Amino acid sequence: MLEQLTFLGFSDKEAKVYLALLECGTQPASVIAKKTSFPKATVLFLFDRLFKKGYIQRSQKGRVLYFYADPTDLEEEKRKEMEQQGLALKEALPLLREFKSPFTSPPKLLFFEGIEGCRKAYSLLLESKTPIHEFAAHNDLLKMGEEFMKQFVKARTRKKIFLYGICQASQIHSAFHQKDKVQQRDLKLYEKEIGDLYSSIDIFENKVLLLNLYHDAFAILIENKEVAETLKTIHHLVSMSEGLTKNG
Repeated sequence: MLEQLTFLGFSDKEAKVYLALLECGTQPASVIAKKTSFPKATVLFLFDRLFKKGYIQRSQKGRVLYFYADPTDLEEEKRKEMEQQGLALKEALPLLREFKSPFTSPPKLLFFEGIEGCRKAYSLLLESKTPIHEFAAHNDLLKMGEEFMKQFVKARTRKKIFLYGICQASQIHSAFHQKDKVQQRDLKLYEKEIGDLYSSIDIFENKVLLLNLYHDAFAILIENKEVAETLKTIHHLVSMSEGLTKNG
C-alpha cells in the first residue's frame, strides 16, 4: 500500500500517516504520532498538507484537532485532479508545440533517476518496433514493484514485442522460463559461477537502455545505431556460448 500511495503522488511520510489514520479511525495527531514514531509536529504538518489536498477531513473538539481518512475522498480528489490536468494539458499542448524551436532535436542521451524514473525508462520498451535483446537482472527489476512488472509483461505480450533474454540461473528465472512461450520470450540462463549481473541492459531499435537498481536507482537511455548494433552483436555472441542453457 505504501508503494501504491507513493505512485499516486504521496510522499513516503504522507503515505505512512495516511495509512495509520485509516487503520485507527478518527484520531488526534498525538495518537498517529505514537503509531508512526513521528514527532507530533511532523504529523500535524503532514495532515495539514493532506487536508489542503482534500484527502482527509478534520474537526475540532475543544482545543483538540481530530483527523479522519476515507478512501472515497481520495478517489474523488484524484478524479478532479486528473480532469483538471487533462484540460490543462489540452490547452497547453498547442501553445507548447508553437513555442518549441524547429531547429532542436531530441537528446541522444537521457538520464532517469529514482524508482519512478526507472519505471518510466523501462516502459519505453513497450514502444519498440523491434524485438528486445536483454541482459536481465530480474531480482533487481522487481524492485520497481511486482505489480508494475506483471503489468509490463502483460502489455509487452499483448503488443507481441518478443524478448530475447540472458540472465543468471535462479529460481525466479526458471519460473519465468516456464512461461516463455505464452509471454513472447526466449530466456537463456547461465550458471552463477560465471558472474553476476548487477544491472540490466536492453537493446531495441537503435537504442540501448542501461537500468541499475542494485543500490542506486537510475537508468540511462542511449540512442545511437552503432552502439545498439554493437551490443546486439555481443548479445548474439553470448547467446551462442556453451555456458548458456535454455532450461537452467
